[in-house]
Amino acid sequence: MPNYSVTFPTRPSGVYTKWVRAADPTDAVRVAAELDWPTGPGYTVAFDYEPEVWLNRHPYRLRSRHVQGPRFGGTASDAPAFTPVPATTHSGA
Repeated sequence: MPNYSVTFPTRPSGVYTKWVRAADPTDAVRVAAELDWPTGPGYTVAFDYEPEVWLNRHPYRLRSRHVQGPRFGGTASDAPAFTPVPATTHSGA
């Protein structure tokens, strides 16, 4: 099965990423939502928002590609700011 990274926004701010093996991007979101997300004190994962999903292929920097959801940008100081998007097809996971 392919390897995906699924990034959800967190409350009150930030993002959190999990790597999962799944059949497709939709399955990757389902698998990631079922995992234990060890967030810091005062932070919660915003499962009601659309996640960013990447298909990861080695070498990661050259072959990985964005496959679903918004682009949250990186952690660099010049990375564009992101606005979380409410999920329109939230499955209740």
